[in-house]
Amino acid sequence: MGKARKHTGAPLSNLVGDQGDGEEGLGVGIALLLVDVINDIDFEGNEYMVAEAKKMAPKIRDLTNRCRELNVPVIYCNDNFGKWRSNLEQIYEKVTSSDDVPGKPVVEMLKPQKDDYFVLKPKHSAFYATALDSLLTYLQVKSLIMVGMAGNVCILFTANDAYMRDFATFVPRDCIASSSPEEHSAALLLMERVLRTSTLSSDELDLCELVEAHKQRGLGAPKSDACEKKGDQSEGGPMHKTSDGMSGNTTKDGFKL
Repeated sequence: MGKARKHTGAPLSNLVGDQGDGEEGLGVGIALLLVDVINDIDFEGNEYMVAEAKKMAPKIRDLTNRCRELNVPVIYCNDNFGKWRSNLEQIYEKVTSSDDVPGKPVVEMLKPQKDDYFVLKPKHSAFYATALDSLLTYLQVKSLIMVGMAGNVCILFTANDAYMRDFATFVPRDCIASSSPEEHSAALLLMERVLRTSTLSSDELDLCELVEAHKQRGLGAPKSDACEKKGDQSEGGPMHKTSDGMSGNTTKDGFKL
C-alpha cells in the first residue's frame, strides 16, 4: 500500500508521476481536454465571447494537431445542454446545421477526429458525474492541458477539480474564451495563484519538453519524430510563468510546478 500524503493545510505541489507506479504503456502522461468547444455560443450578451472564441479557435486547432502528432490523447469534454439522449454527433450536427448559429465557425474548425475521445458532462466541471477520472486513469495521465470555454466558468471548475486530484495543470491563455475581459483576467489569476496552473500561451508551451519530462518519470511514449520536424524542443527555461511575472519551477529534471 502506498504511503499516504500528509496534509498540512499548505497547497500541494503537483508532481508528474507522483501518484504511484502504473502499468507500462498507454500514453505519454499528458492529455488535452477541449472543454465545451462544440457550442452554439447563442445567448444574450454573447458578443465578447463569440469574438474571443473565433480568436482562440485557430490556436486550439494548431495545439490539437501538435498533440495528435505526439500521441497525446485528445479528449472532448462537452456539455449535454440538458439533452440527456444526445451524443457527440448529435451535438455537432445541431450546432453546425445553420449559418445563423454564432458558434458554427468555431465548431467546424475544431471538429473531432475518429481517434479522439468524448466525455459528455452535465455540469460545469468535466470531472463531475462523468467517466473522465476513469479514462485518465486508463490513459495513465498525470498532466492536463485544458482549453475551451468559458474560461471563467467551466475551465476554472475543471482546473480546480484537476488540481484537487493532483494533476499538473496547463491552461494556455490564448486558448480560452471568457464572458468578459475582467472575468477572463480574474480566472487566469485565480488559476495561477491558487491552482498553480501554467497559463503560458500555446506558442510558448513546449509539448516535447512535457513529453520528455513524463518519459523520464517512466511514462514511455511511442516514438515520434514530430519534435524534430517541428523544432518544438527547447534549450530549457521556465515552463510556468504567471501574468504578474511570478515564475514557478522549471520542468527540467523534475517537472515540479
